Amino acid sequence: MADLISMRADAMEARKRIDSILNIDGELTVDQERELEQADTELRTLTEQIKKAEVRESASEALALPTYDSRATRRPVSRPNLDSRQQFLSNLRQAIRNGGMPEERAYSSPLDSGNEASALMPIDLQDEMIRLLSNVSAVRQAATVRSYGNDVEIPAVSTRATITATTAEGITYDQIGPEFSNLRIRSYKSAAETQVTEEVLNDARGGVVSEILQQHAEAHGYFWETLFLGNAAAQGVGAPDGLLASNFTSVPGAPTDRTAGGSGTSGSTTFASVTYEDLVETAYGMPAAYWNTPKSWIVGPGMYRALLALNDDVGRPILLPQATGTAQESRLTWNLLGYPVLVSDAMPVQAAGGYAAVLLSRESYVVADRVGPGVASQVDPYTYGNKGITAYRTMLRCDGRWLRPSSSGRLRLAAT
Repeated sequence: MADLISMRADAMEARKRIDSILNIDGELTVDQERELEQADTELRTLTEQIKKAEVRESASEALALPTYDSRATRRPVSRPNLDSRQQFLSNLRQAIRNGGMPEERAYSSPLDSGNEASALMPIDLQDEMIRLLSNVSAVRQAATVRSYGNDVEIPAVSTRATITATTAEGITYDQIGPEFSNLRIRSYKSAAETQVTEEVLNDARGGVVSEILQQHAEAHGYFWETLFLGNAAAQGVGAPDGLLASNFTSVPGAPTDRTAGGSGTSGSTTFASVTYEDLVETAYGMPAAYWNTPKSWIVGPGMYRALLALNDDVGRPILLPQATGTAQESRLTWNLLGYPVLVSDAMPVQAAGGYAAVLLSRESYVVADRVGPGVASQVDPYTYGNKGITAYRTMLRCDGRWLRPSSSGRLRLAAT
Protein backbone atom coordinates (compact mmCIF):
# COMPACT_ATOMS: atom_id res chain seq x y z
CA MET A 1 0.00 0.00 0.00
CA ALA A 2 2.82 2.36 0.88
CA ASP A 3 4.50 1.70 -2.50
CA LEU A 4 1.21 2.40 -4.30
CA ILE A 5 0.76 5.69 -2.44
CA SER A 6 4.34 6.66 -3.25
CA MET A 7 3.88 5.87 -6.95
CA ARG A 8 0.67 7.90 -7.07
CA ALA A 9 2.45 10.82 -5.46
CA ASP A 10 5.32 10.54 -7.97
CA ALA A 11 2.81 10.39 -10.84
CA MET A 12 1.14 13.56 -9.54
CA GLU A 13 4.49 15.35 -9.39
CA ALA A 14 5.30 14.25 -12.97
CA ARG A 15 1.91 15.52 -14.15
CA LYS A 16 2.51 18.89 -12.46
CA ARG A 17 5.91 19.18 -14.17
CA ILE A 18 4.28 18.50 -17.54
CA ASP A 19 1.52 21.05 -16.85
CA SER A 20 4.00 23.73 -15.78
CA ILE A 21 6.10 23.27 -18.95
CA LEU A 22 3.06 23.22 -21.27
CA ASN A 23 1.83 26.49 -19.70
CA ILE A 24 5.02 28.34 -20.67
CA ASP A 25 4.38 31.03 -23.26
CA GLY A 26 6.39 30.88 -26.47
CA GLU A 27 8.88 28.30 -27.72
CA LEU A 28 10.43 25.83 -25.29
CA THR A 29 14.18 25.75 -24.77
CA VAL A 30 16.23 22.61 -25.38
CA ASP A 31 16.38 21.94 -21.64
CA GLN A 32 12.63 22.41 -21.31
CA GLU A 33 11.99 20.04 -24.22
CA ARG A 34 14.28 17.47 -22.58
CA GLU A 35 12.57 17.88 -19.22
CA LEU A 36 9.13 17.54 -20.84
CA GLU A 37 10.19 14.32 -22.57
CA GLN A 38 11.60 12.89 -19.33
CA ALA A 39 8.46 13.82 -17.36
CA ASP A 40 6.23 12.26 -20.05
CA THR A 41 8.21 9.01 -20.00
CA GLU A 42 8.17 8.97 -16.20
CA LEU A 43 4.39 9.53 -16.07
CA ARG A 44 3.69 6.75 -18.57
CA THR A 45 5.95 4.32 -16.68
CA LEU A 46 4.39 5.16 -13.32
CA THR A 47 0.88 4.78 -14.77
CA GLU A 48 1.66 1.22 -15.87
CA GLN A 49 3.28 0.40 -12.50
CA ILE A 50 0.26 1.80 -10.63
CA LYS A 51 -2.11 -0.38 -12.68
CA LYS A 52 -0.09 -3.50 -11.89
CA ALA A 53 0.12 -2.59 -8.18
CA GLU A 54 -3.64 -2.01 -8.02
CA VAL A 55 -4.27 -5.46 -9.56
CA ARG A 56 -1.96 -7.11 -7.00
CA GLU A 57 -3.62 -5.22 -4.14
CA SER A 58 -7.11 -6.21 -5.34
CA ALA A 59 -6.07 -9.85 -5.59
CA SER A 60 -4.59 -9.76 -2.07
CA GLU A 61 -7.82 -8.32 -0.68
CA ALA A 62 -9.82 -11.07 -2.41
CA LEU A 63 -7.67 -13.76 -0.78
CA ALA A 64 -8.27 -12.19 2.63
CA LEU A 65 -12.07 -12.56 2.36
CA PRO A 66 -13.64 -15.39 4.47
CA THR A 67 -14.79 -18.51 2.62
CA TYR A 68 -17.90 -18.95 4.76
CA ASP A 69 -20.95 -16.87 5.75
CA SER A 70 -21.96 -16.13 9.32
CA ARG A 71 -25.56 -17.26 9.78
CA ALA A 72 -26.95 -15.89 13.03
CA THR A 73 -30.22 -17.19 14.43
CA ARG A 74 -32.95 -14.69 13.82
CA ARG A 75 -35.18 -13.94 16.78
CA PRO A 76 -38.81 -13.07 16.39
CA VAL A 77 -39.45 -9.36 16.60
CA SER A 78 -42.53 -7.90 18.21
CA ARG A 79 -44.24 -5.39 15.95
CA PRO A 80 -46.92 -2.86 16.93
CA ASN A 81 -50.38 -3.62 15.71
CA LEU A 82 -50.76 -0.59 13.37
CA ASP A 83 -52.08 -0.64 9.86
CA SER A 84 -50.31 1.36 7.15
CA ARG A 85 -52.55 4.42 7.57
CA GLN A 86 -52.04 4.48 11.36
CA GLN A 87 -48.29 4.03 10.91
CA PHE A 88 -48.16 6.94 8.44
CA LEU A 89 -50.08 9.23 10.80
CA SER A 90 -47.82 8.22 13.68
CA ASN A 91 -44.69 9.02 11.67
CA LEU A 92 -46.19 12.31 10.49
CA ARG A 93 -46.97 13.44 14.05
CA GLN A 94 -43.45 12.47 15.12
CA ALA A 95 -41.99 14.48 12.22
CA ILE A 96 -44.04 17.55 13.12
CA ARG A 97 -42.81 17.42 16.71
CA ASN A 98 -39.16 16.96 15.65
CA GLY A 99 -39.20 19.49 12.80
CA GLY A 100 -38.71 16.94 10.04
CA MET A 101 -38.80 13.24 9.21
CA PRO A 102 -35.28 11.80 9.19
CA GLU A 103 -34.43 8.62 7.32
CA GLU A 104 -34.64 5.63 9.70
CA ARG A 105 -32.20 2.78 9.34
CA ALA A 106 -33.64 -0.07 11.35
CA TYR A 107 -34.32 -3.79 11.02
CA SER A 108 -36.99 -3.52 13.74
CA SER A 109 -39.88 -1.60 12.22
CA PRO A 110 -40.79 1.18 12.66
CA LEU A 111 -37.96 2.30 14.97
CA ASP A 112 -34.53 0.96 15.84
CA SER A 113 -35.48 0.34 19.48
CA GLY A 114 -31.87 0.54 20.60
CA ASN A 115 -30.55 -2.15 18.27
CA GLU A 116 -28.24 0.38 16.53
CA ALA A 117 -29.03 -0.93 13.06
CA SER A 118 -27.21 2.05 11.53
CA ALA A 119 -23.92 0.44 12.57
CA LEU A 120 -24.61 -2.29 10.05
CA MET A 121 -24.92 0.23 7.21
CA PRO A 122 -21.57 2.05 6.78
CA ILE A 123 -21.50 5.24 4.74
CA ASP A 124 -19.27 5.23 1.66
CA LEU A 125 -17.72 8.48 0.43
CA GLN A 126 -18.42 8.76 -3.29
CA ASP A 127 -15.61 9.42 -5.73
CA GLU A 128 -17.07 12.71 -6.95
CA MET A 129 -17.16 16.37 -5.95
CA ILE A 130 -20.09 18.81 -6.02
CA ARG A 131 -18.42 22.12 -6.82
CA LEU A 132 -19.42 25.64 -5.95
CA LEU A 133 -18.83 27.55 -9.16
CA SER A 134 -16.32 30.36 -9.13
CA ASN A 135 -16.61 33.81 -10.61
CA VAL A 136 -15.02 34.21 -14.03
CA SER A 137 -12.94 37.39 -14.29
CA ALA A 138 -14.81 39.95 -16.36
CA VAL A 139 -11.87 42.39 -16.35
CA ARG A 140 -9.49 39.85 -17.88
CA GLN A 141 -12.00 39.27 -20.67
CA ALA A 142 -12.50 42.98 -21.32
CA ALA A 143 -8.94 44.32 -20.93
CA THR A 144 -5.62 43.65 -22.63
CA VAL A 145 -3.66 40.86 -20.90
CA ARG A 146 0.13 40.87 -21.22
CA SER A 147 3.07 39.08 -19.60
CA TYR A 148 6.26 40.83 -18.48
CA GLY A 149 9.47 39.41 -17.09
CA ASN A 150 10.07 42.41 -14.83
CA ASP A 151 8.76 45.88 -14.00
CA VAL A 152 8.46 48.01 -17.14
CA GLU A 153 7.67 51.55 -18.18
CA ILE A 154 5.61 52.34 -21.28
CA PRO A 155 5.95 55.71 -23.03
CA ALA A 156 2.66 57.59 -23.35
CA VAL A 157 1.49 60.80 -24.94
CA SER A 158 0.53 63.22 -22.18
CA THR A 159 -0.72 66.05 -24.41
CA ARG A 160 -1.42 66.06 -28.14
CA ALA A 161 0.06 68.72 -30.39
CA THR A 162 -2.63 71.04 -31.72
CA ILE A 163 -2.81 73.86 -34.29
CA THR A 164 -5.11 76.69 -33.25
CA ALA A 165 -4.97 79.17 -36.16
CA THR A 166 -3.88 79.67 -39.74
CA THR A 167 -0.44 81.12 -40.50
CA ALA A 168 -0.20 84.10 -42.79
CA GLU A 169 2.39 84.54 -45.53
CA GLY A 170 5.82 85.31 -44.17
CA ILE A 171 4.80 84.67 -40.56
CA THR A 172 6.74 82.35 -38.27
CA TYR A 173 5.37 78.85 -38.01
CA ASP A 174 3.48 77.91 -34.86
CA GLN A 175 5.76 76.12 -32.42
CA ILE A 176 3.91 73.00 -31.33
CA GLY A 177 4.92 69.63 -29.96
CA PRO A 178 3.35 66.75 -28.04
CA GLU A 179 4.27 66.03 -24.43
CA PHE A 180 5.23 62.56 -23.24
CA SER A 181 5.36 60.63 -19.99
CA ASN A 182 6.04 57.08 -18.76
CA LEU A 183 3.49 54.69 -17.28
CA ARG A 184 4.97 52.24 -14.78
CA ILE A 185 3.82 48.63 -14.58
CA ARG A 186 4.75 46.88 -11.34
CA SER A 187 4.03 43.48 -9.84
CA TYR A 188 2.10 42.58 -6.69
CA LYS A 189 1.62 39.14 -5.19
CA SER A 190 -1.26 37.15 -3.76
CA ALA A 191 -0.32 33.99 -1.84
CA ALA A 192 -2.28 31.22 -0.13
CA GLU A 193 -1.59 27.98 1.75
CA THR A 194 -3.73 24.95 2.63
CA GLN A 195 -2.50 22.25 5.00
CA VAL A 196 -3.70 18.70 4.33
CA THR A 197 -3.18 15.76 6.69
CA GLU A 198 -1.84 12.44 5.50
CA GLU A 199 -5.14 10.83 6.44
CA VAL A 200 -6.95 13.06 3.95
CA LEU A 201 -4.33 12.42 1.29
CA ASN A 202 -4.66 8.65 1.73
CA ASP A 203 -8.39 8.25 2.34
CA ALA A 204 -10.23 11.16 0.68
CA ARG A 205 -12.12 10.73 -2.56
CA GLY A 206 -13.64 13.10 -5.05
CA GLY A 207 -10.29 14.61 -6.04
CA VAL A 208 -9.99 16.62 -2.83
CA VAL A 209 -6.43 17.80 -3.44
CA SER A 210 -7.11 18.81 -7.03
CA GLU A 211 -10.26 20.62 -5.82
CA ILE A 212 -8.21 22.51 -3.21
CA LEU A 213 -5.69 23.63 -5.83
CA GLN A 214 -8.51 24.54 -8.23
CA GLN A 215 -10.09 26.70 -5.54
CA HIS A 216 -6.70 28.33 -4.90
CA ALA A 217 -6.52 29.37 -8.56
CA GLU A 218 -10.10 30.64 -8.53
CA ALA A 219 -9.56 32.51 -5.25
CA HIS A 220 -6.54 34.28 -6.74
CA GLY A 221 -8.58 35.22 -9.80
CA TYR A 222 -11.47 36.68 -7.81
CA PHE A 223 -9.14 38.51 -5.41
CA TRP A 224 -7.49 40.32 -8.33
CA GLU A 225 -10.90 41.02 -9.83
CA THR A 226 -11.84 42.92 -6.66
CA LEU A 227 -8.63 44.98 -6.93
CA PHE A 228 -9.15 45.75 -10.63
CA LEU A 229 -12.69 46.92 -9.88
CA GLY A 230 -11.55 48.99 -6.91
CA ASN A 231 -10.91 52.72 -6.61
CA ALA A 232 -7.12 52.86 -6.14
CA ALA A 233 -5.57 55.93 -7.80
CA ALA A 234 -4.10 55.52 -11.28
CA GLN A 235 -0.33 54.93 -11.22
CA GLY A 236 -0.42 54.61 -7.45
CA VAL A 237 2.01 52.50 -5.44
CA GLY A 238 0.73 49.60 -3.37
CA ALA A 239 -2.18 48.38 -5.48
CA PRO A 240 -3.26 48.03 -9.12
CA ASP A 241 -5.13 50.92 -10.71
CA GLY A 242 -8.83 50.73 -9.93
CA LEU A 243 -11.27 50.86 -12.82
CA LEU A 244 -13.47 52.95 -10.51
CA ALA A 245 -10.67 55.33 -9.52
CA SER A 246 -11.29 59.06 -9.18
CA ASN A 247 -7.64 60.20 -9.16
CA PHE A 248 -6.10 60.34 -12.66
CA THR A 249 -3.53 63.07 -12.10
CA SER A 250 -0.61 60.75 -12.95
CA VAL A 251 -1.95 59.50 -16.29
CA PRO A 252 -3.03 61.30 -19.46
CA GLY A 253 -6.78 61.80 -19.54
CA ALA A 254 -9.58 60.12 -17.60
CA PRO A 255 -12.67 58.04 -18.42
CA THR A 256 -15.77 59.96 -19.45
CA ASP A 257 -18.24 59.69 -16.57
CA ARG A 258 -21.99 59.93 -17.02
CA THR A 259 -24.27 60.53 -14.02
CA ALA A 260 -27.58 58.67 -14.29
CA GLY A 261 -30.40 61.15 -14.83
CA GLY A 262 -28.01 63.82 -16.08
CA SER A 263 -27.37 65.48 -12.71
CA GLY A 264 -25.28 64.50 -9.72
CA THR A 265 -27.65 66.22 -7.31
CA SER A 266 -31.06 65.47 -8.82
CA GLY A 267 -30.56 62.37 -10.95
CA SER A 268 -31.24 58.64 -10.66
CA THR A 269 -30.04 56.90 -7.50
CA THR A 270 -31.03 53.28 -8.28
CA PHE A 271 -30.20 50.74 -10.98
CA ALA A 272 -33.86 50.47 -11.95
CA SER A 273 -34.04 54.22 -12.69
CA VAL A 274 -31.16 54.15 -15.21
CA THR A 275 -32.48 55.14 -18.63
CA TYR A 276 -31.70 54.33 -22.23
CA GLU A 277 -30.35 57.86 -22.61
CA ASP A 278 -27.88 57.26 -19.75
CA LEU A 279 -26.45 54.23 -21.54
CA VAL A 280 -26.19 56.04 -24.87
CA GLU A 281 -24.38 58.97 -23.20
CA THR A 282 -22.00 56.51 -21.52
CA ALA A 283 -21.22 54.73 -24.78
CA TYR A 284 -20.81 57.87 -26.89
CA GLY A 285 -19.90 60.59 -24.39
CA MET A 286 -16.19 60.00 -25.00
CA PRO A 287 -14.29 61.66 -27.90
CA ALA A 288 -15.53 60.37 -31.26
CA ALA A 289 -12.04 59.12 -32.14
CA TYR A 290 -12.55 56.31 -29.62
CA TRP A 291 -16.07 55.23 -30.60
CA ASN A 292 -14.88 52.36 -32.79
CA THR A 293 -12.33 50.85 -30.42
CA PRO A 294 -13.16 47.34 -29.09
CA LYS A 295 -15.06 47.68 -25.82
CA SER A 296 -17.04 45.61 -23.30
CA TRP A 297 -19.56 46.53 -20.64
CA ILE A 298 -18.83 45.40 -17.09
CA VAL A 299 -21.80 45.43 -14.72
CA GLY A 300 -22.80 43.79 -11.45
CA PRO A 301 -25.71 41.33 -11.02
CA GLY A 302 -28.09 44.07 -9.81
CA MET A 303 -27.46 46.33 -12.79
CA TYR A 304 -27.66 43.33 -15.12
CA ARG A 305 -31.16 42.54 -13.87
CA ALA A 306 -32.14 46.18 -14.36
CA LEU A 307 -30.86 46.07 -17.95
CA LEU A 308 -32.99 43.00 -18.68
CA ALA A 309 -36.09 45.01 -17.74
CA LEU A 310 -35.09 48.16 -19.65
CA ASN A 311 -36.62 49.10 -23.02
CA ASP A 312 -35.74 51.83 -25.47
CA ASP A 313 -38.02 54.75 -26.36
CA VAL A 314 -40.23 52.59 -28.60
CA GLY A 315 -40.58 49.68 -26.19
CA ARG A 316 -37.90 47.34 -27.53
CA PRO A 317 -35.57 45.56 -25.06
CA ILE A 318 -32.11 47.06 -25.21
CA LEU A 319 -30.30 43.96 -23.94
CA LEU A 320 -30.17 41.37 -26.71
CA PRO A 321 -28.61 37.89 -26.82
CA GLN A 322 -25.81 37.16 -29.23
CA ALA A 323 -26.73 35.14 -32.31
CA THR A 324 -25.50 31.65 -31.43
CA GLY A 325 -26.43 28.05 -32.12
CA THR A 326 -28.67 27.46 -29.11
CA ALA A 327 -30.84 29.50 -26.76
CA GLN A 328 -28.73 28.37 -23.79
CA GLU A 329 -25.48 29.61 -25.34
CA SER A 330 -27.04 32.93 -26.41
CA ARG A 331 -27.38 33.98 -22.77
CA LEU A 332 -23.69 33.54 -22.08
CA THR A 333 -22.95 36.85 -23.80
CA TRP A 334 -25.43 39.67 -24.27
CA ASN A 335 -25.20 42.70 -26.49
CA LEU A 336 -25.83 46.27 -25.36
CA LEU A 337 -25.54 49.06 -27.95
CA GLY A 338 -23.23 46.83 -29.97
CA TYR A 339 -20.89 45.86 -27.12
CA PRO A 340 -20.79 42.55 -25.17
CA VAL A 341 -21.96 42.62 -21.54
CA LEU A 342 -19.85 40.94 -18.84
CA VAL A 343 -21.15 40.44 -15.30
CA SER A 344 -18.85 40.56 -12.26
CA ASP A 345 -19.75 40.03 -8.61
CA ALA A 346 -16.87 42.38 -7.77
CA MET A 347 -18.78 45.40 -9.09
CA PRO A 348 -20.25 47.60 -6.33
CA VAL A 349 -23.77 46.96 -5.09
CA GLN A 350 -26.40 49.63 -5.60
CA ALA A 351 -25.55 52.80 -3.66
CA ALA A 352 -26.21 56.49 -4.24
CA GLY A 353 -23.14 57.99 -5.91
CA GLY A 354 -21.74 54.55 -6.74
CA TYR A 355 -20.83 53.20 -10.16
CA ALA A 356 -23.38 51.16 -12.10
CA ALA A 357 -21.41 50.19 -15.22
CA VAL A 358 -18.03 50.48 -16.93
CA LEU A 359 -17.64 50.51 -20.70
CA LEU A 360 -14.00 49.45 -20.94
CA SER A 361 -11.96 49.91 -24.09
CA ARG A 362 -9.69 46.88 -24.48
CA GLU A 363 -6.49 48.87 -25.00
CA SER A 364 -7.27 51.41 -22.30
CA TYR A 365 -6.42 49.03 -19.43
CA VAL A 366 -3.77 46.32 -19.18
CA VAL A 367 -3.67 43.30 -16.87
CA ALA A 368 0.04 42.54 -16.53
CA ASP A 369 1.00 39.04 -15.36
CA ARG A 370 4.57 38.30 -14.36
CA VAL A 371 6.08 35.78 -16.78
CA GLY A 372 5.65 32.25 -15.46
CA PRO A 373 3.19 29.34 -15.31
CA GLY A 374 0.26 31.48 -14.16
CA VAL A 375 -0.63 30.51 -10.61
CA ALA A 376 2.63 29.00 -9.31
CA SER A 377 2.23 26.13 -6.85
CA GLN A 378 4.47 24.50 -4.26
CA VAL A 379 4.01 21.19 -2.43
CA ASP A 380 5.78 21.10 0.94
CA PRO A 381 5.66 17.79 2.90
CA TYR A 382 8.57 18.80 5.15
CA THR A 383 7.71 21.93 7.17
CA TYR A 384 4.87 20.20 9.02
CA GLY A 385 6.12 16.67 8.37
CA ASN A 386 6.35 15.79 12.06
CA LYS A 387 2.57 16.25 12.21
CA GLY A 388 1.83 14.29 9.05
CA ILE A 389 0.76 17.45 7.20
CA THR A 390 1.54 18.49 3.65
CA ALA A 391 1.30 22.18 2.78
CA TYR A 392 0.01 23.24 -0.63
CA ARG A 393 0.97 26.82 -1.49
CA THR A 394 0.05 28.95 -4.48
CA MET A 395 0.94 32.47 -5.51
CA LEU A 396 0.20 34.83 -8.39
CA ARG A 397 2.09 38.00 -9.34
CA CYS A 398 0.09 40.55 -11.27
CA ASP A 399 -0.71 44.23 -11.83
CA GLY A 400 -3.39 46.28 -13.57
CA ARG A 401 -2.84 49.74 -15.05
CA TRP A 402 -4.71 52.39 -16.98
CA LEU A 403 -2.95 53.13 -20.28
CA ARG A 404 -5.43 55.36 -22.11
CA PRO A 405 -8.46 55.98 -19.88
CA SER A 406 -9.91 58.57 -22.27
CA SER A 407 -11.22 55.78 -24.54
CA SER A 408 -13.47 54.30 -21.81
CA GLY A 409 -16.71 55.46 -20.22
CA ARG A 410 -18.37 54.92 -16.85
CA LEU A 411 -21.94 55.29 -15.59
CA ARG A 412 -22.53 56.22 -11.97
CA LEU A 413 -25.66 56.80 -9.95
CA ALA A 414 -26.55 60.25 -8.68
CA ALA A 415 -25.64 61.08 -5.08
CA THR A 416 -29.15 62.36 -4.35
